[in-house]
Amino acid sequence: MYVLTLPVLRKMLHTAAVDLKDNVQYLCELDSVAGDGDHGIAIGHIADILKSYSDDTTIATMNLLLEGIGDAFMGVNAGSSGPLWGTIFAGMADGIDDQQELTEIEFKRMFAQAKEDFMDVSKAKVGDKTLVDAFYPAVSAIAETSIEALLDAAAEAAQKGADATADMTAKFGRAKNVGERSLGHKDPGAVSMAIFFAGLAKGARA
Repeated sequence: MYVLTLPVLRKMLHTAAVDLKDNVQYLCELDSVAGDGDHGIAIGHIADILKSYSDDTTIATMNLLLEGIGDAFMGVNAGSSGPLWGTIFAGMADGIDDQQELTEIEFKRMFAQAKEDFMDVSKAKVGDKTLVDAFYPAVSAIAETSIEALLDAAAEAAQKGADATADMTAKFGRAKNVGERSLGHKDPGAVSMAIFFAGLAKGARA
């Protein structure tokens, strides 16, 4: 039976952190179209937290790792990204026990719980041009795919969702105030979420 170990999870999160950090400027440019241009700054803080926690080998269990990251994200003071990503990671922690490895079923449950917790704080739906357009399809792909292809499927679904936001008019956040001016541009929140899932998949293969 396949299991995801704590060292592999650390590597996945570390890789995602590096990829997010590498795209800070790009995300700021995307956000400047319909927002205030600071999304990349928030993601830079998120990436720093991800790297710090994933590199800390004194954190003994997955639950403590994810919970610590979620709590730290809540303190990111740059738009709504910190609390939203914090909710996702807190949900991931809620979905598992205090353990050092996950079976396929437990891994799927971890992301299902993250989505459930997120839905409690955000009414955004797929099509509203938010990070949800990448996050929800990724979680659905995780639920429907075998462990061997699971993360690659999630990354692909998140990327498709992020790409699709270019054809949407924003319905949440500052971007909703500019109406159709956001058409033709991808949502930065969805793009950063797609980068995250791609990083997880790349880290798992490394």
